[in-house]
Amino acid sequence: MTFRKDALTVMTRSVIVVIAAVSLVSYLISHRMTASFEEGQFTLMGQILHSKLSGAESKAIAAAEMMAAMPAVKKAFAAGNRAELLSVTKDAFRIQHEKYGISQAQFQLSPATSFLRVHNPDKFGEDQSAYRPMIVEVNSSHAIRKGIEITTSGIGVFGALPMTDGSGKIIGSFEMAMEIGPLLDELKGAYGFDLGFFVDEKILHATATSLKGDIFNDDNRVGAFIKFHSTHPELLQTLVGDGDVNVTESAHYLREANGIPYGVLLLPVYNYAKKRIGVMAIASDFSQTRSADGQAVVWQVLLGLVSSVLLIGFILVVVRGMIMRPLEVLNERVASLADGERGRDLPGVESWCEEMRDLVGSCERLAERSAHDRKKGSAE
Repeated sequence: MTFRKDALTVMTRSVIVVIAAVSLVSYLISHRMTASFEEGQFTLMGQILHSKLSGAESKAIAAAEMMAAMPAVKKAFAAGNRAELLSVTKDAFRIQHEKYGISQAQFQLSPATSFLRVHNPDKFGEDQSAYRPMIVEVNSSHAIRKGIEITTSGIGVFGALPMTDGSGKIIGSFEMAMEIGPLLDELKGAYGFDLGFFVDEKILHATATSLKGDIFNDDNRVGAFIKFHSTHPELLQTLVGDGDVNVTESAHYLREANGIPYGVLLLPVYNYAKKRIGVMAIASDFSQTRSADGQAVVWQVLLGLVSSVLLIGFILVVVRGMIMRPLEVLNERVASLADGERGRDLPGVESWCEEMRDLVGSCERLAERSAHDRKKGSAE
């Protein structure tokens, strides 16, 4: 075993192990921070959707309250004058539709019989008790209600309230609604998310009997669900499959589409009666966080390599300059003394470390003692 070879090998390996361990810990911390940021993104995506739907509910109920408070509306509804009721509400509904996205307005008689659809006045008289629990409750409890419901023509976010005549007597109910598709389109425009609403096929088929378009087809079918609306059908088809969509609580995952990593959040959607009617999928481009995570790995590896080279180089300089070279010189001097010779002077001793200078001093004393002994032996 030689110090020059074995000690340097041990120190070099130790440096490599320590740098590798530090780099690994640093990467794990960085990766955990990236994962935590992505978790925050998923939470934010869910909050944005919830805020949008809650805002739509509030907007629908506010619009309904404003129209229901009009004296002419109260009078026409109380008199059962459908034509007059349409006349005094159609302009207000048109403005609400054009400016605020209100798509439906309907008056009902208790418990849930359609009296006038302002958006479709030719269709009335239908008993909606079987599939409109919100309206049944409004007419029974005489209280404001809001939420998501499936109707014969589709799915909307509704706000409903009891209607009274001029004397305050309950005469029925009135509701306004916003279609859910345009709300998702607005989210895409505002935040860049791609969204898809997957609705239970059996429930949708049984209730939405007047739904326009051939929505019940294999292209829209995802497991037991029908893709009711999507901001990017091709992308959502890649990101959400049959085995993903059937969730009863929020779930999220990462998946690639066209070489781009996406974070996909799945949220179950419940109607007013707290029955699950479908699942909302929200997809966001996670390429920036994924790229940052990959770059962190590259930088950690490069930093580890550079640190290892610098530390190993520093160790070599220190060991060779401060230990090995002085030891070589001292070894020559001691060997000369052992052979009975004084040996050459030691150059650059003043630059050596204190421990080496002490060793030089000991060698000098040995040399002087050896010279003294030789001189004494010659005299005798």
